[in-house]
Amino acid sequence: MEQLPDRAQVEIDVFSGRPNPTWELGRRDLTALLRLLEKLSKVKSAAGAANGLGFRGFKVSFATRGTQRELYVKGNSVTDGPQRFSDNHKIVEKFLLAKMPPELHDQFDAVLPH
Repeated sequence: MEQLPDRAQVEIDVFSGRPNPTWELGRRDLTALLRLLEKLSKVKSAAGAANGLGFRGFKVSFATRGTQRELYVKGNSVTDGPQRFSDNHKIVEKFLLAKMPPELHDQFDAVLPH
């Protein structure tokens, strides 16, 4: 497994024109997320932009000793920098939904995937 980032912040991409809600993943959850990512299948097609109103996916920002890495997750699509992966069972999205703080989940339940 790769070096563990110093931190991981998850953002729910839901608002337009104001800051999106965020939360931090703990070390155990960060390790579990990285293990899930290792199991995904790489695809060659370019990722489509997340457009529209409501829930547009999750953005996970990893920080490792001054470097930044961003992961975008929506349904069965996971984009990690220039790489795109297929997540047919939406395991990563389900994981992030399960790790969302209850107050955020309650607040955005109407727009979140079920």
